[in-house]
Amino acid sequence: MITQPIRMLSPVTLLITALMLACVLIAPKAFAQNLTEANVRAFLDSLQAAEPVLREHEDELDEFEDGAETTDLSAIFSSGLEQMKGHAMLKDIEKVTKRHGFSDIEQWAQTGDQVFQAWFALEMEAQGPAAQQEMQRALAEIDNNPHMTEEQKAQMRAMMGTAMNTMNAAKDVPDDAKRAVRPFMDELRAMSEDEDSGW
Repeated sequence: MITQPIRMLSPVTLLITALMLACVLIAPKAFAQNLTEANVRAFLDSLQAAEPVLREHEDELDEFEDGAETTDLSAIFSSGLEQMKGHAMLKDIEKVTKRHGFSDIEQWAQTGDQVFQAWFALEMEAQGPAAQQEMQRALAEIDNNPHMTEEQKAQMRAMMGTAMNTMNAAKDVPDDAKRAVRPFMDELRAMSEDEDSGW
């Protein structure tokens, strides 16, 4: 277990570690379509419109949360579809997505993946080289931590190495996708912080 040694790290290292682990959740993948402001707007509107559906299916959502460790978090919406197959909630959400102009729920999920990938890339750009510098400092602190075993240090280095690769991969998100998502940054941040949202 590495929980105890983690508690002995400085607040800066803990913050950077948490950030980097969050980065891994939405690692960029190949883009299947060109993202436009219009389909970003449609996707965000569909998320809000689908919230009553999520509330109606809270029991199913609890079941999905129990299996979250098997979700491909780098394509969170597309992966979520796999878990929803065979559930009534899927049909109800698909009705919402079609009302917002998506041909099917698969197209909607791919759009959602791309929106969140572009958002991640923009957040990384906003941090600039400071994030890389902080990570290097955090790695140095882990290496010099006398309370951690070599095995624990190796685990932490591996996690942060994966996060650094994810940060580098964010550079591959197409510029047109970032341009499409940029006007919605504040809205995306607000949605992610809204505890009453089902997403």
